Parts: sequence; structure tokens; C-alpha cells
Amino acid sequence: MQTLKTSAIVVLMMTVLYSAYVSMTTPPDPLPQGVESLLVESGMDSLPDDFGSFGIDDGTPTAFDDFSMSAPANEPDPSLDNANGPLSSFNSVDQTFADLETNLDSSDDQFSNESFQMSDLDTPRGVSRLPDVDESATAVTISADPGRDYPTTGADFSLPDPNEAIRMTENSVTSISDSQTSATDSLGYLDVPSTSSQTSALPSAKSAASDVAAAGLANAIATADRQFNADRRREALATLSLFYETPNLSSDQREQLLVRLDPLARDVIYSPEHLLEEPHRVGSNETLMDIAQKYDVPWQLLANINGVSDPVTVLPGTDLKVVRGPFRADVDLENKELTLFLGDLYAGRFPVGIGNDPAPRPGTYTIQEKKSAKTYYDMAGTPIPPGSPRNPYGSMWIDLGQGISLHGSPKTDSATNEGCISIAGNYSRDVFGILSEGSSVTIR
Repeated sequence: MQTLKTSAIVVLMMTVLYSAYVSMTTPPDPLPQGVESLLVESGMDSLPDDFGSFGIDDGTPTAFDDFSMSAPANEPDPSLDNANGPLSSFNSVDQTFADLETNLDSSDDQFSNESFQMSDLDTPRGVSRLPDVDESATAVTISADPGRDYPTTGADFSLPDPNEAIRMTENSVTSISDSQTSATDSLGYLDVPSTSSQTSALPSAKSAASDVAAAGLANAIATADRQFNADRRREALATLSLFYETPNLSSDQREQLLVRLDPLARDVIYSPEHLLEEPHRVGSNETLMDIAQKYDVPWQLLANINGVSDPVTVLPGTDLKVVRGPFRADVDLENKELTLFLGDLYAGRFPVGIGNDPAPRPGTYTIQEKKSAKTYYDMAGTPIPPGSPRNPYGSMWIDLGQGISLHGSPKTDSATNEGCISIAGNYSRDVFGILSEGSSVTIR
């Protein structure tokens, strides 16, 4: 027992001696660089009790006024500067669809503003040309977007409605006009001529609405150009499709929009590239008609896109480009144009002729029946068989109900003013293969 006590005392003494040795041999922590330089300049060997001689505040507040809970609002935060210098605005590559070539032989032709047709599918997609890179500029790392798969063509891609700002501006125009009229009525000055400022208020507000539309379109075009350059063509088409029916666009602005929309619709919807859905692998004993029924589109559309000549015999295991329908159509009677949409995506446009047998009436219709040949009865009730140059239906007749119809034309390259709503013969085959029974058609 005495031996254990002696051992414990010895261990304790050795611990104390070792701690004293470490404290005497360990050098003190170095002073901060700024304080050390001040000591050297002042010739002092140690820190003073009072730091006031160095112009350093010891941090002790003298009054409650020293406390402040806010920082200057306009002073920049230096912590936001990165290792390469202060943050600057990002300038994207200034490239538009007009820079695209229409073939791979270095042709400089730009996209034309012609209506889309299925024969355009044979035209190879152009190769973009990027401007020269400034070697002195700071490199920016751009990561590839892995999200290239689009499981459906549902309307899950949403952007702010460009017409909302225009409607708000137009409402303010109406409010200004009503308030001026109300003030005049209450004062009894109905016969007093209005001043120039009053008469100019309404036009200037309408001009503001046009400016809002132009600004929104300009932003959409810049966004779509960046998306196209990043090979995100489906998103670029969705971005610009929202602006197709925007009012108050000038002819130049509309041309700038269409020169992008038409080639995008060709690539995204009608080319063999799988930009909308995963490829459909043909199963055993599965025909093209079966596949088309599954995706709610005519089998002729899938045959045109995939180059299938026999819709009944399709090799099992073949991967097909598919589009999930149905499509819908919008007929503009004033501009004589039919526009196709796939959900919210612009899908092409065609010129039409307007007849009076019967005259089309504005409204929303549903396709009841489709025929590639239809007998026409003239005003006298005389039947004109299909194939006759006097039959205005041509090779397509689509019944919308209530006597209204979309039909072809006996002329290959132009619509006719006979019948109801006519589409040129070479375009009518495309429309027949795109619209389904049950598709919605709006006439306005």
C-alpha cells in the first residue's frame, strides 16, 4: 500500500515538472502583422496598456449612440467579389437564327419566311457559326444541360403570359378615358372641346401597350436564341410560341418571330429527332395504326416523320419518332391563315381561301369526320364527283359540323374561294395527316 502511494506521488511530480518545462520552452504566439509593424516603427518591445496612441479603438462603447443596426444601403459588399475580380454582367453570345446555314455546304442563305410543309423535312438543318472568341476575356465554364429527355408533350412548360402586361396597359387606357368622360359629365361641359393633352392621352397609352409587346418579344427572342445555341430547341419553341398571337406587333416584329418559329417547329415536331418523347420501340404484331392510336395522331403523320412506306408491316424492335396529340387548329379569317398547335407549341401555318358555300362562322368546332374524297354539290344541287377540276374539295374534306368544313383545292399551289375554308392542294395532304377526328378547330 505504501508503494502505491509513493508511485502516485512520483507520477504527479513528473507531470508538474513536464508542464513547467513545456511552458518555459514554447515560444509565444506571433502578433498580428499590422500590430507587429506598428511596434517595430514605434520602437516598443511589448503591447501598451492603451491603444489610443495607435489610433485603434478598443471597442468599448461610450454611449448607446455607438450601436447601429443598419448598414449603408448603396455601399457594395466586397465579399461578393470573386477570385477573378468584381462581379460583372454576363453577356451571352450574340447569335440569332439568322446566322444559321440552310445546308452543310457553307451556304449563307437565311431562313425564309415561307409556310411550312412536310416536303421541307428533306432540307438538312444548318450549322451555326459562333463569333471569334476574345483570347483576353475571362473564361466562363458552361456545364452541359443533362435534362434533354421530355417524357410528355403536356403543357408543363410555363412562362409569364405576354398578353397580361398588354391587357393591364389597355385597362389603364380605358380607365383614363372613362375618368376624363366622367369628370366632363359631372361639370356639365359636354360641348366644350377637349384639350390636346386629353386627346393625346389615349393614343399615347396605346403606344405604351405596343412598346410593352415589343419589349416582351425582344426578351423572348434573346432567350430563345440562347436556348437554341445550347441545343435546347424544344424550350426555344415553347418560349416563342407564347408570343405568336400577341397583338400590336409590327410586320417587322412578326417576321422576326416567324423566321424562328417555322424552322423550330420543323426540327422539334416534324424531324426524326426525338425532341418531344422517348422513342417508341415497335412491338411484335404492332402496326403503325396501333401506335398512332396510342398517341392520338393520324398514322400518316408518323409515316411521314419516320419514312415508313408500309404502315401495316413495321419491323419489330424499330425505334420510331412519336408525337403525342391531338393537334389543334386556329383559322384567322381576316388574315386568311390556318395555324396548327401541338398543345402550346406552334406547329406550322398555311394560307387558306374563304368561300361562301357555306360562309364560315366564328366559333370553336370539333372535327367530326375526315375523307380524302368527297362529292361536291353546287348551288343548283348538281353533284360534282371527286377528282373533277370543278370540285373545290380537292383531295381532302374535314367535317367540322354545322355545315362548316376544311377542304383542299383543285389547284396544287393555291387555295380556292369556292366551298368553305380551302387549303392549297399540296398543303391539304399535310393538314389531313396532322389533324385527327376529335381535334379542336377555332375560327375567329
